[in-house]
Amino acid sequence: MRGFVLIVLLWWPALVVGEAIVAEGVASTTIQSVPEARREALKDALWSASSQSGTTIRGEIRLSQGVVVSDDSRFRIGTHVSRYEVISEGQEGDLYRVQVRVEETQTGCGALAGMRIGAVSFPLLKPHQHTLMGVTGVEMGVPNEILHRVGVNTPLEVHRAAHRRLFPPLNGNLPNPRSDRVRERARGIAAELGVDFLVAGLVLDIGYESVGMLRNRHSRRAEVEVYLFKAESGELMGQRRAARESRGDVLVSSRVSFGSQRFYESDYGEGFGWVMDTLSQEILSTLNCPPRRDSQR
Repeated sequence: MRGFVLIVLLWWPALVVGEAIVAEGVASTTIQSVPEARREALKDALWSASSQSGTTIRGEIRLSQGVVVSDDSRFRIGTHVSRYEVISEGQEGDLYRVQVRVEETQTGCGALAGMRIGAVSFPLLKPHQHTLMGVTGVEMGVPNEILHRVGVNTPLEVHRAAHRRLFPPLNGNLPNPRSDRVRERARGIAAELGVDFLVAGLVLDIGYESVGMLRNRHSRRAEVEVYLFKAESGELMGQRRAARESRGDVLVSSRVSFGSQRFYESDYGEGFGWVMDTLSQEILSTLNCPPRRDSQR
């Protein structure tokens, strides 16, 4: 009969000292290396320190000679730990213990307080659609309208979209947002704009076509893809696409500006608004800051 090893993780209560929280974590070294056990013990300690709030968000770790000031690897903890310090650690038999002091914890959307988000223009995947009648200012209008929705009732500091392009000429092809070139460019643009998160995207389709046998009856598509990048590393955090087809008032005799009242009064504007509502909610979900559905636009 083959044997097995039972790993028991012990949970230790956190102690509040002034403005800081001191907590201890433990991990077994029986079936993993000491560095792996150290990481698990650190994770255990942070979870213990943060579990008092009961909120679950992503946390991360970056170590520098025993002091953690930011993060990289991902696990889920109760609050956002923005700064903490390893104050003692060591192996005791088959266990590795780590004790940390957490200087600051924030929960939910509070973790985004003071953080900045910006965007670049959203080029049309099909450039010839620039000539389609009815709507102007799509490439800058779409990111600005999405950013507006992201900023409603959240602590994020929202910047207007910059007249910059993240991707090289696409010639009708979708980009690779995880490529080294895109990552470096996203990091550079974010640094220039002074933001913590960068939103980029593509307007995939704003084309229209006749419906059935009726000459003056059309359907028109609104399809957009967004990419959310972490500014510090240029890492792609999320990629989402939303599309909607509208019928009725989708073409107008005089040109209107994207995002204007006249635009939203049309059937096409209403459908496009749904696309941007959906994408803004996806961005906030990626940042673990659920939006209020009654606060869009």
